[in-house]
Amino acid sequence: MDWKAIATVAVGVIGLIGVMAQRRCNRAQGRDRAKADLDRLALLPEDSSVREELRNHIDETIRHIISVEDSERRDGFGITLASVFLIVSAGFAYYFIEHSGWWLALAGAFFLVFGLVGLASDVPRRQSDSQGRRV
Repeated sequence: MDWKAIATVAVGVIGLIGVMAQRRCNRAQGRDRAKADLDRLALLPEDSSVREELRNHIDETIRHIISVEDSERRDGFGITLASVFLIVSAGFAYYFIEHSGWWLALAGAFFLVFGLVGLASDVPRRQSDSQGRRV
């Protein structure tokens, strides 16, 4: 097995994930957008025709932040469990490649499917109650 090629691909994938995460984190979120809109409102002249519309938009944005964004959470336990499934799947894939046991591929596929489904369902932020249960 060519470990240099696998290492190169792994470094590339990790770098791509890092760039995507950085772009997502640098994007303006609800509070940042509201603050930028407040700064724009302060710069507008008092007799501007869009001043009242911008003030209403800021009010709606802040209401949305309070009612929705502050109560959205990710399921940490589900993400951890899905990650464990994916790691186990990678282990089965490694042993399948090394020892060619068909049952290892079947077990690896099982863990891979559950890991991917778990990540897809638990990573997005969802509305939660005060104890973390989905609403």
